[in-house]
Amino acid sequence: MIRVFEQIQNDHRMYIGAEYQNRIHFKVDDLIKDKQALIDLLETQKQQLNAPNLAITGLLFGKMYSVLTMGLFETIIKHGLIIDANPENIGIEMKEKNAMNYMIEEDAVHKITDLPEEKIKEFIHTFISDHLHPLFQSAAKASNCKITHMRSIVSHNLHQRKWMLTKEKEDHEWRDTVFHWFTSQELFEKNRHNPLHFKFRFYQAENGKETYVRRHCCMKYMLHDADKSKCCPTCPLIPDEERDDRIK
Repeated sequence: MIRVFEQIQNDHRMYIGAEYQNRIHFKVDDLIKDKQALIDLLETQKQQLNAPNLAITGLLFGKMYSVLTMGLFETIIKHGLIIDANPENIGIEMKEKNAMNYMIEEDAVHKITDLPEEKIKEFIHTFISDHLHPLFQSAAKASNCKITHMRSIVSHNLHQRKWMLTKEKEDHEWRDTVFHWFTSQELFEKNRHNPLHFKFRFYQAENGKETYVRRHCCMKYMLHDADKSKCCPTCPLIPDEERDDRIK
């Protein structure tokens, strides 16, 4: 299991084990409940990014948080492990610019084979409803950015990650099932919307390269004096002709 944890750490900045708890700068539960704590985090990231305002910082915080979201998804697919990502179980270590490491107690990690399907669904629903959504609500209010944009950027990165996994030898049926739980309405009541439920345009370039196009710009180009040549290849602000040259 140690090697698996090391792989998860290297791939997703998720640090599992009690030995990492003393590196936590913020507990997610505190960020949701304490507006000042979240402002402190965002102000620090704003300075480190040299961002023009807090709204862009908030949006980029949301984009960076997709690292954890994709990590939780891929850990299920590749390693057969699911993490109880209740806000009380996750801590954040701030790093350079707006990078973050995610500190997790080993007790929050469970083998998929030890759990019924309903429990797996419950853990995914808990992460989206009790962790990601309220954290983004608080961040959007604190920074004056749009929560819909934050959520769609995370969902887009999940779509991209799932697409990349189609090129690997993982169980495609299981991958599609878990992805469906993360991004569809299945785990949500009829009067509740899944915050990660979005549809994206799938673009195929003439050179054969493919990508999902975001619905909302992450605004990272604003860190470069609004130079749109710095936009991501998935950005909705650039024409498809430019996208062809930028897709890797």
